[in-house]
Amino acid sequence: MSYFGMQTSKNNPTDHPNLLPLTSIHPAEFMCLLAVFDPLCQDYFRHHDLQGKLRRIPKFEEDARCSLPGSAQKLLFVLGYLKENPRQHYHGQLFGMQQPRVSKWIKLLLPLLEKALLSLSAVPQRFGDALYAFLKTFTHYVLLMDATERCIPRSVCYERQKHEYSGKKKTHTLKNNLVVDQQSQILFLSSSYPGSVHDKTLADEAGHYYPDDTVLVEDLGYQGYEPGNISVLRPHKKPRNKELTEQQKQDNTDISRIRVPVEHVMAGVKRLNIVKEKIRLRTEGVRDQVMLIACGLHNFRTALRST
Repeated sequence: MSYFGMQTSKNNPTDHPNLLPLTSIHPAEFMCLLAVFDPLCQDYFRHHDLQGKLRRIPKFEEDARCSLPGSAQKLLFVLGYLKENPRQHYHGQLFGMQQPRVSKWIKLLLPLLEKALLSLSAVPQRFGDALYAFLKTFTHYVLLMDATERCIPRSVCYERQKHEYSGKKKTHTLKNNLVVDQQSQILFLSSSYPGSVHDKTLADEAGHYYPDDTVLVEDLGYQGYEPGNISVLRPHKKPRNKELTEQQKQDNTDISRIRVPVEHVMAGVKRLNIVKEKIRLRTEGVRDQVMLIACGLHNFRTALRST
């Protein structure tokens, strides 16, 4: 069975001219990621089976009947799933397997991909004190903060529906807070919150600590979020029944230009359709994990392409 013309059992995935639109990464980036993913994958399946159960005796050779032979095919499988967000039965047909097996592979491969990105130092910080320790290694700090939302299916529970409903997006969403530098690297990713939570609340609950003299560029969603030891740059809000002055309008234009990298970051993260479209995975914690992987892949691509 082929994957859009790519023979999954015979050909090298990097030989395919459409690897970038199918996985979001170039062939050279695929090989760089594979170099870290491969030993993690081999070590895991040496001691675990497809069900995730521990083997009594380590297995040093892959079963010839394996539905995803080789680490390259496993990486192609999980990256293709994240990029296209297909129905699992459809994705399974491309790789010659049934939907239940697709689900098992996804559950096993997502943590391995996350570990590979962590080994490459591409995964953003998740805690405020960890971000502070990371920032202390630099001498100048101009940071951009923004929140992003992604659609999720409506819950059957009415109370959960209300909690997850975003008045801004007019649908049910999950929300994350990001802190980005001017080189378009994501330094911090908050936990995933229901869509009804305000942007400022996300920033407050993250427990951020910033080095002195940090300049933090925000949008109007963070009105009132002003840590005491830093400078905050935020657009002017239009007064009710009044107009902004020409100077205030110019200030807003200048701030918008500074905030361009964070908008590029959002677009880069959402190159993966699984965080751009409605996510159908429901396992506990997997939606947050998918967002973390999307941010890690963005950092990985950005770091490689800037060298």
